[in-house]
Amino acid sequence: MVTAQAASAQPPTGQVLGIEADGDGCAVTLVTGIDQLLNGRVDSDTCTQLSAGSEIQFTPALTQVEVLPSPTVATVTELVAGDRACYVNLVDANDKTTTQFANFDLCEQDLVGAQVRLTYETGNIIAFSCEGDIECGRSDRAILISQAEVISRPTPTAQPTVGSLPDGNYRYWSGSSNNAVVSDQELLANGGVTFLFSKRGNNVTGLFGYVDGEAICVQGQVNDNAVTGISVQNLRGANVISSGETFSNFGPSDRLQVRRGRQINRETVRYNSTLLNLAGMNRINAGSVLPPGRC
Repeated sequence: MVTAQAASAQPPTGQVLGIEADGDGCAVTLVTGIDQLLNGRVDSDTCTQLSAGSEIQFTPALTQVEVLPSPTVATVTELVAGDRACYVNLVDANDKTTTQFANFDLCEQDLVGAQVRLTYETGNIIAFSCEGDIECGRSDRAILISQAEVISRPTPTAQPTVGSLPDGNYRYWSGSSNNAVVSDQELLANGGVTFLFSKRGNNVTGLFGYVDGEAICVQGQVNDNAVTGISVQNLRGANVISSGETFSNFGPSDRLQVRRGRQINRETVRYNSTLLNLAGMNRINAGSVLPPGRC
């Protein structure tokens, strides 16, 4: 029989989390759509039909249980590597949201946002009763996604040009991330260059720099994704890269090129001609530091 907490208001559907078989049936742990855990028993015939990860429809006291079909085509919205399996959040063609169990290697694939065709297999996972202890020695039979074949991916939305942005403060990064909000730790781990700037009309003033490296102030006018103007580096020991009419890269990246440089003092170098190419860089969170007011 089901426990008292599952008595009179049994929900119509739930997902099997754990199965513990004994001689005349098995104990079943379910989770409903409101994240309520239910514990019950089913007979031996019903027990053979159930697997961890299965969605079922049931009556009070689990007197009747129907295993609902798992989606075969759906869009992946999230992949979470858990202690028992890779948990795959899906939305099917009817906008129904489900969480399916999958082999762990699926969590390492680039599937979020893709529409996929799913293949399932039966396998064994750590028992729900083990509470995450991989040494407990018990397992549950489970229905697992073994393969997700990509049918289609969303068409990337074109990023607006810098010149078309409304006035405000922005930060662009040469790296890529699954999140629009990029932490300092992620920047340090991935490197690249950033440009933190303010835009007022076509006028742009900002700090171009290598993550955990040299930086230079850039001031000028923006056209599409290109900024032309001047740049000033304030750094003890800074030296002129190009004093003539030939452009030179500021650092290993070719995004910022400077020329007509002159040494103002031992800590300041000014370039009277600067080209900054922001095409292909990704807009991320502006962060907590304000861009410079002027160079």
